[in-house]
Amino acid sequence: MITSDFHTHTTFSTDGTSDMESMIKEAIRLGLKQICFTEHNDYGARFDEGPGAFVVDTEAYRKKYLELAEKYKDRITVLFGVEIGLLNDPAIAEHFRKYTKAFPFDFIIGSAHFACGLDPYKPSYWESFESPEAAVRSYFEEELACLSLYDCFHSFGHLDYALRYAPQSTRDIGYEPFYDILGEVLTALIAGNKVLEINSGGFRSPLHRPNPAVPIIRCYRELGGLPPTIGSDAHITSDLARDFHRVEEILSACGFHSYSVFEKGIRSEVSLDPSAAPSS
Repeated sequence: MITSDFHTHTTFSTDGTSDMESMIKEAIRLGLKQICFTEHNDYGARFDEGPGAFVVDTEAYRKKYLELAEKYKDRITVLFGVEIGLLNDPAIAEHFRKYTKAFPFDFIIGSAHFACGLDPYKPSYWESFESPEAAVRSYFEEELACLSLYDCFHSFGHLDYALRYAPQSTRDIGYEPFYDILGEVLTALIAGNKVLEINSGGFRSPLHRPNPAVPIIRCYRELGGLPPTIGSDAHITSDLARDFHRVEEILSACGFHSYSVFEKGIRSEVSLDPSAAPSS
């Protein structure tokens, strides 16, 4: 049973809808034991919302977090995290190295939201390549390049994120054409002692499956990957821990008997068997 949601956003994120206290109250109602807030910090990325978009005010966020973590400490463990947007740029990588040392984050997600300076969320990304295959491969190549630049995160977020927003014809390609580059990405992830995230937000997208897809999760397991972290990518209370029962089935089918959680940057494992105690 999954009782920890390690990918959530509040109104401290540009695209968040629910405030932090509402999210905590809903997590308690759902019976979660842990909730980790991972507000967006996409420093250096260019969004239509303008300068400062998707860059959390970390001081204000930290202050509110401390207040509410104390208030609800007897009912749920509330953790302080961030989702940093990885870009293939050494200067931005250096910025995040300093940033992640400046705050006592419990947990850090590294996610690629851009490739070649373009946002896969927008149709213009897919129109910029000669073929759907080229667009998908470019995204995975961006992730591989970022893994060589960044070491300041714990879990790699929604590895095939770009496919959430791909045209239908692209989503139907499958993963066979990309197993070479995906193998390199997963091998680099494991070599860097990072864990994979299973993000249930994909079930709410036209994909109707998690990010990443089951073949990628299975390959990660076969290569020796550590138990993944689990996140809903909720930006509103109604999405907290959504579809976690499906994620649990996938974890078991891929050979995992536990999932990873982090506190003060230290990883431990929680068994899918609710009667088992966490292990470090």
